[in-house]
Amino acid sequence: MATREEKIYVLYGSQTGNSEQLARDLCSQVPAQLGPAQIQQITGTSATITVVPKCMQLDDFLEIDRAEWTRLVIIVTSSYGVGQAPLGCYRFRELCDAWTKEGDVHQGTLEGMTYALCGLGDSKYTTYFRNPTVIDEALQFVGAKRVGPLGKADASGPEDQTAVLEQWLHRIWPFLAKVVAEPPLDRVRLQQMQQRTIQVCRRINPDFEAKAPSPQPLASNVTIVLLALLAIILGYYFTSTTK
Repeated sequence: MATREEKIYVLYGSQTGNSEQLARDLCSQVPAQLGPAQIQQITGTSATITVVPKCMQLDDFLEIDRAEWTRLVIIVTSSYGVGQAPLGCYRFRELCDAWTKEGDVHQGTLEGMTYALCGLGDSKYTTYFRNPTVIDEALQFVGAKRVGPLGKADASGPEDQTAVLEQWLHRIWPFLAKVVAEPPLDRVRLQQMQQRTIQVCRRINPDFEAKAPSPQPLASNVTIVLLALLAIILGYYFTSTTK
């Protein structure tokens, strides 16, 4: 029986906190809803699959995790202003706009990646659902595939927005289980997706490289260890000589 881990991202952009709350709720439910036994029951697979979720802002995914795409990504986001991106989604929206505006050169960038999407908004505004729509269309344009129902939580809709979110969350799990039960993507393909995304981010955002975490040089680590050892030796020496 095969045993493996499946890392997934739960990404959000949130102006008032509702999208973030849904993303975090989804992430917290993964062990119960996408545990190995649940995946086997839903899909009939004999593999033991442990799903490891990571929840973060869409922009942090690009700038901190360096667009390290996984085979499955869940996105929860709203719109802000006149259909613009909310907090934590500015850079990701710029990326999506670049993909669609620059055309065919980007097609196939995310081929093999699967995503689920839930959008929040208020239909009393003319730009209702604009940002989720742009993201949805851009991801499909570059080759990603959306699974499950498209969540549309309308604050002015006939149903309570919270109830709509709960319904979407309840309905999405079987679709996610079927994705993670499929054979995983080749690591080389995931690296290609990451590299092509980073190339666009570097070009459209001059500060992109500055956002990258700076690993401590190996030489610095060695120096710290040597200084610590020296302190221990000197401490032992002075303790011995004063006895």
